Amino acid sequence: MGKAVRLDREGGVCVVTIDRPEVKNALDLETIETLSDVVDGLARDSALRAVVLTGSEGAFISGGDVKDFLRLDDPEAGKRMAQRMQSVLGRLEALEAPVIAAIEGVALGGGAEVSLACDMRIASEAARIAFKQVSLGIMVGWGGGQRLLRLVGRSKALRLLLTGVTLTAAEAATIGLVDEVVPARQALGAALALARQIAVQPARAVRTTKRALHYGAEMSRAEAAAFEAECFRTLWGSPDHREAVAALLEKRTPVFREE
Repeated sequence: MGKAVRLDREGGVCVVTIDRPEVKNALDLETIETLSDVVDGLARDSALRAVVLTGSEGAFISGGDVKDFLRLDDPEAGKRMAQRMQSVLGRLEALEAPVIAAIEGVALGGGAEVSLACDMRIASEAARIAFKQVSLGIMVGWGGGQRLLRLVGRSKALRLLLTGVTLTAAEAATIGLVDEVVPARQALGAALALARQIAVQPARAVRTTKRALHYGAEMSRAEAAAFEAECFRTLWGSPDHREAVAALLEKRTPVFREE
């Protein structure tokens, strides 16, 4: 991978680290392309069980790299960049493996949008989250507006987007913007612990559960219920299901096959 994105692997868990500490891990155009390649590689990794996304040296992602983005000197160039990042985050969100954001320090502007494309968010007490785009005379453009709306509701989303207010980790947790708050410098460890818990579960059941929720969220309630039943059908009587039931009855630890 490019020098600005590091990959570390522990069994079925992959840690993706944005590593541009000199700009608090802001994303420039080159890093966006590197991240796109990383996401494509993760999508092809059949042994992947969970992903942790984080930033280096005490920051998550401070947004887009404003200095680098000066190259985008007309509205159409800005739109193309936004659509490119929407594609990257859409593919990140659609990964079969769950993605956990480990947020230390700042998650600002586009960095806050990146965190919303993850399935779960763990923040340290030192984390600060804000959608600062409005103060730059722009708005969210990487898909974060619609994700925020679905996560916290219309009025809270508008308040955050129209004021650029900075939230502490505790405040973010109160409105459901993050799922767990841990002591400073422990977000990565907590995210890894959660990823390991997921990684030992039957892989097919994990993938299918995420698929049901991911695609069901865009369906009507009746359609989502029917899709959930169909997903359930594909797991019922599967080798992992049979092994889990047998292990339960025999009072032993199940041994799931790799898929």
